[in-house]
Amino acid sequence: RKIFLFFVCMNFSFAQSQTNFEIIDSLINSIADEISTYIKSEKIKIESNLQDKLVENRILSSLLKNFSLFFDDIPDDASVVRLDAFSSKINYIPQSKGLFKGLTIRRNIEVNLYCSAVENGKVLFSRDFKREYFDYIKPDEIQDLEDENFKFTHGKFVRENPILDKIIEGLIIASSIGIAIYLLFAVRK
Repeated sequence: RKIFLFFVCMNFSFAQSQTNFEIIDSLINSIADEISTYIKSEKIKIESNLQDKLVENRILSSLLKNFSLFFDDIPDDASVVRLDAFSSKINYIPQSKGLFKGLTIRRNIEVNLYCSAVENGKVLFSRDFKREYFDYIKPDEIQDLEDENFKFTHGKFVRENPILDKIIEGLIIASSIGIAIYLLFAVRK
């Protein structure tokens, strides 16, 4: 039993973060699932204006789970889904932890898909679907999380407010020292 607990703990300590591509793919699947809830027809005609064909194929494969997809010849009872624009943004925000400045990086991934659907001449929706994800990673993991072949998996570093962080950290250190000195003299009396 102790060996099992040891291996479980080791598994969590060596768990690798999901790649940016995997996260973007899961966010796209989530958007496709939401789109599916609006559409009553089982047949969809796809009109796509997306530039990135890989992203388009990921969206289509997600929709294919629930619908029959058509591109040219459309049945009378098919809904029309337009994929107009897709964007993804990945930001890395360095965050220092504690007095000894252990560094972690907050990874923010945002995916937007502008999409519309028409069913029986009625607009079901025409809006921007947005999904966000964040987690914390180590600085040396970044090159393993980005895919050099897909530009949309590359992120950029963003600084939050380092001046405010330095002021707050200085105040915390100064107040901690003040409390320690006060307690030292209070205990001696």
